[in-house]
Amino acid sequence: MILQLDIGNSAAKWRLREAGRTVEQGVVGAGEVLPEPGEVPRAVWVASVADTESEASLAQTISERWGAEPWFARSSASACGVANSYAEPQRMGVDRWLAMIAAHGLVAGPVCVVDAGSALTIDFLDAAGHHRGGYILPGMDMMERALLGDTARVRFGEAPRDRLEPGDSTESAVFNGLQLAQVGATATALERFGSGCALVFSGGNGDILRRLLGQGGRYEEHLVLDGLEQLATASGVCGA
Repeated sequence: MILQLDIGNSAAKWRLREAGRTVEQGVVGAGEVLPEPGEVPRAVWVASVADTESEASLAQTISERWGAEPWFARSSASACGVANSYAEPQRMGVDRWLAMIAAHGLVAGPVCVVDAGSALTIDFLDAAGHHRGGYILPGMDMMERALLGDTARVRFGEAPRDRLEPGDSTESAVFNGLQLAQVGATATALERFGSGCALVFSGGNGDILRRLLGQGGRYEEHLVLDGLEQLATASGVCGA
């Protein structure tokens, strides 16, 4: 069994894989980094946006719990047919890098990768797999926290989060406005730079964003983990 971890800013997705199929999967919140799978993994692969100290602590915990030395994916100049546009490739967030690797494997042609999680990232790959740049914006939850923190008189509860029409309450005005910002940013990026691109969405808000944008595309819930598996396999990592 191989345990795959996608550790983001607010939560960690995980899945236990064996012979190319998912045996178990789930999500744990911040501060609960390690899941409790029903089987002991023989290898642990990690995609993490955490700092070096946190990764070292995680590696120690994994070693103590399962006796495994985890493999951490890293961004590089090129991998799996994808070429990084950064002058310092290691500075690209590994979650973006792995999402692009997975999307390039799914689409034969230019692709726009939209990951709508804690942050909204929009990245463009041409048909040859060259990264043509991207955008990083606040995600839905981040914008909501900023609005609550900086506007003392704006307080709101829950409302549907899949609407774009003008709101008729504070709740709906806020949530519809946040979605409008996400959709507007994505639509503008596609209009200017995404001609001919297929669309691949991921992230907790990805499927809602896909539907509201109304330009087709596919939603891949485990895009980062899929990229992690592809990179580990291509790199000949233990367990692959």
